[in-house]
Amino acid sequence: MFSVKAMLTNSAYMKYFSFACRCALATAFTFSTLLIFAQPVLLPSIGVGQLPDDADTVCGYPMPVSPDMTFDSYSYQNGETIADFTLYDLNGDSVNMANLLSFGKAVVIVGLNYTCPYVRNKVSIYNDIQTTYGNQVTIIGIYHLEAHPDDDFSPNSGTFGNVAANVNAGIVVDQHNTYADRKAAAQDLITNEGLNIPVYLDGPCNEWWSNFGPGPATGYIIKPDGTVFVRHGWFDKFANGHDIYCDLDSLFGVTCTGTSPTGQFTMALTTNDTVYGLPGATIDVEADLINTSGADVLIEIERDQNNLDVNWESAICADVCLNPLTDLYTFLLPDGETQHFWMHFYSDPALEGEGHTKMVFRNTNDFSNQYVYDFHAFSDTTFVTNVRETVRQTRVTAYPNPFTTSILISTGNPTLISAIRLYNIEGALVRTIDNINDHSILLQRENLSDGMYYAEILGGTELIGRQKIIVQ
Repeated sequence: MFSVKAMLTNSAYMKYFSFACRCALATAFTFSTLLIFAQPVLLPSIGVGQLPDDADTVCGYPMPVSPDMTFDSYSYQNGETIADFTLYDLNGDSVNMANLLSFGKAVVIVGLNYTCPYVRNKVSIYNDIQTTYGNQVTIIGIYHLEAHPDDDFSPNSGTFGNVAANVNAGIVVDQHNTYADRKAAAQDLITNEGLNIPVYLDGPCNEWWSNFGPGPATGYIIKPDGTVFVRHGWFDKFANGHDIYCDLDSLFGVTCTGTSPTGQFTMALTTNDTVYGLPGATIDVEADLINTSGADVLIEIERDQNNLDVNWESAICADVCLNPLTDLYTFLLPDGETQHFWMHFYSDPALEGEGHTKMVFRNTNDFSNQYVYDFHAFSDTTFVTNVRETVRQTRVTAYPNPFTTSILISTGNPTLISAIRLYNIEGALVRTIDNINDHSILLQRENLSDGMYYAEILGGTELIGRQKIIVQ
């Protein structure tokens, strides 16, 4: 019988065996490599084809009706195959999802926009994933519609206009009219927040957001075969069952112990519990939720009562700003951190009115650790003066607005400006300028802090106009 072993010396046999093993290993490695680098089979591409022009108009979006504010119920769901897409970065370089997955690494995708405070608060985690897991996963951000545009309804919640968290930070962004607007907003997020991950722009007709959204901060882990390993309606939101670090551990076959929310929190109002503003303004009661207990704490916020005049609404805003329909909200406050809270009162622009909410803030693991407040808001055409003044139909302009060092306030008719009274968002008089006697005045910032202010413009002894101005 033919035998390789019989024909070869022991030494030759061992050399032959070693060679055969190396060949087998090389064959197996090559086969494995081919599997890893195989092109995934994705659903048909959602676009966007060629690089959009800067002048391309951004498409509109439907008003959300009773949206799922967890954003967990929308596609794509765990285990589903995603659609292919091609998008471009600020330099015009493209990314194709199928090609990206063909490198054999899972891809973390996060939805981005500058006006979502939650997104800004997660920038450090986006960057950490890039730094810590960069050899194991690829992370990219997709810049899409603004969550809180200053000039339009939110595509996520349906509420109109900006939120105080943005105004106080000097972040005032209109919804994108053109592709160039989207690029500019993305650049602001990258530069001002120190975002280090690759960022690609959604197409002019919001192709990615329409298929992978519709939340403001959606997140995905996509496996190399193009299926969803996990979807986060709100990226890394512990209270909704999402922990990105545990999910990454699970992806790599590592058991995650997770966080233990056994801490305590304290609460302190940063405004009065009763606040005032002009009709049509968003009037805010504000507070800080503080955790110095040595452990994370899970906090539940409940709007127990909501008593409002006609055409008024109220809404909860903490790490996420919710729509007026939401009465109950839970979030994780990590040890050593403070979360600012806003009770938004959206007042009727046509009439004076008032609103009242009874709010409960409780530790989900210790109901003795809770705070109960009654918040009140009043709108008044005289704001804080308490004197009924007739406002002439005088056109008042302020430019630039927002401003950093100075702002030009002008009237559009022969009326001279005699004085200006400047109030902060809490209604306190912070500056009076008398003896102006001109059609315009260059208002200097001086010691004004960042935030929103109301300017009352007087002609003689009469109030001739009001103007909201923003310092940033």
